[in-house]
Amino acid sequence: MARTVRLVMLGTGGALPTRERLTSCVLVEDWNGNTILLDAGEACQLSLARHGYSTPRIDVIAVTHAHGDHINGLPGILQSMAVNKRRRPLTVVASTLASRFIRDTLEATETGERLGFPVYVKEAERTGQHVVWRRGGDELVLGWFPTCHTRDSVGFTLSWRLRPRIILDAEPPGPSWWADLGERLSPEESARIVYTGDTAPCSTVVENSRGATVLVHEATFASDREEEALERLHSTGAHAALVAREAGAKLLVLTHISARYRGYEARRILLEARRVFPRSVLAYDGMRLSLEVPTREALLSQILASP
Repeated sequence: MARTVRLVMLGTGGALPTRERLTSCVLVEDWNGNTILLDAGEACQLSLARHGYSTPRIDVIAVTHAHGDHINGLPGILQSMAVNKRRRPLTVVASTLASRFIRDTLEATETGERLGFPVYVKEAERTGQHVVWRRGGDELVLGWFPTCHTRDSVGFTLSWRLRPRIILDAEPPGPSWWADLGERLSPEESARIVYTGDTAPCSTVVENSRGATVLVHEATFASDREEEALERLHSTGAHAALVAREAGAKLLVLTHISARYRGYEARRILLEARRVFPRSVLAYDGMRLSLEVPTREALLSQILASP
């Protein structure tokens, strides 16, 4: 079975939604059906429906910070889940202030009294991680790290840590040996997606993006507004490209484009980024990216021969 991870850019605009770009929202789905929503800007559930996804499919929602263009769509998503009679728990990982808003304003609780399903709100303070899925030694881990925007804003990483597939070129050993297989074949990171949310150029983003398969980085302004970008703790496309180059990312996706850049004007941000980091793409609402996660293989005879 092919190991494919899909990214769907549901909202790629800045603080104000436009007819071209809704506010921040990215959906990630892997080959096991694990579905994670990164930020939930205004009209996010409308974009989900438009691109063939329903709210009950979502396993985890991760919110970078409490600004409206990253969280205003969450009440509607939770309400849609309730109307669709969701019963299985939902995990929401959010920055400190965003998690308080979710608990207090939305009355999202572990008892599920209001919504009809439990909502486990995990506060993303500084650094940490949450295991989204684990099976047979493989796992998908959501991590977070501080960014340079608000006092509690965070970025997120999604890491797939997988064990190699065993090729049976020898007689399978007994049950006791198979029980020890987990220690002999430890999982290794096979793919990683980094999502910054809003941030000025930031050393913590560089450190947490090293070797990333895909870096989804905000690029609110073109370089002629660099001073404004830094004053507002945002980035230009060139800033994002410098981060990607220093981190050694494989692909840079530019998002969170200011509403001042309409249509073809947004290519200015892309062209400036490509001068620094050629493997850059400009996100647009509805853009889909598919990543093939490499498979490691191990010969059984070699494993048996190892100490």
